[in-house]
Amino acid sequence: MGISLDSILNTVKLGASVRGEMDAAIRVGVYVDATATPFLIETVRDAFVPQTTSALVRVERLGSLPATAKPDTDIAIVLSCGSPVLQARVQELVVCGPPVVVLAESSVEVPFIERDSRMLGLVAATDKVHLLASLARWILERTDKQTAFAANFPFMRIAAANRIIVSTSLGNLATGALFFVPGADFPVMTLAQLGMMLRLAAVFGKPLRPERAYEAVAILAAACAMRAGARMASRRAGRLGFVPKTLIGGAGTYALGRALAWWYASDVSYDRANRFIRAACTRRHA
Repeated sequence: MGISLDSILNTVKLGASVRGEMDAAIRVGVYVDATATPFLIETVRDAFVPQTTSALVRVERLGSLPATAKPDTDIAIVLSCGSPVLQARVQELVVCGPPVVVLAESSVEVPFIERDSRMLGLVAATDKVHLLASLARWILERTDKQTAFAANFPFMRIAAANRIIVSTSLGNLATGALFFVPGADFPVMTLAQLGMMLRLAAVFGKPLRPERAYEAVAILAAACAMRAGARMASRRAGRLGFVPKTLIGGAGTYALGRALAWWYASDVSYDRANRFIRAACTRRHA
């Protein structure tokens, strides 16, 4: 069973939709308490530098006056190592509506947050990598603008990519298990992988451009190789043929996603390939 024209058009529409998700407006409120250490301030300052004009980071002091967040705030981040007014100010921000996370160097400094909830959480660490990785996961679990956040703030890209890869891999794992007609799962899995490619590209700040065609061709080649391997393994497995087909669909998608994430993170240039193709086209029409 091949990939229909309608399916290809749906993939193109998905690319446009992903572009819209990438360009979504996001607003981050950062509230700095007087007790915030240089480590916390510098870490957040360096991490929250928007990569596009669709993101805005507002920074305010947290003091004796009531804390407020504008209605369009997506996430409120409080930097503090504990102060007498911290609990009251945090409660005021929660009432304003956005999810609020307190960044500290130790959980002892923020005793009133005993466990994370949908609207309030604590991330405590003295290691920059651990702090940002935990913060990225916290934000991504509480926003429907994951693509825009990751595209704007690079420290969130690995966590966002992991969510996309795992979700697509599990989907293809289920597809391999549920489709019993040989070859019927191929177009479904392949289109899911193409969708994963588009989402990963957006997460890493790579918009929908002609260069994505190179990656699409690579995915189609990998999908054909996985299909051939799954067929061979299924014939050898007999009645349990769906088992290797399922495992290859899930594991192959995961490996493909990891390779794409590495490729995008490496920021590989297509200039040489583009020049080669343009030169070949020029010679052909000369």
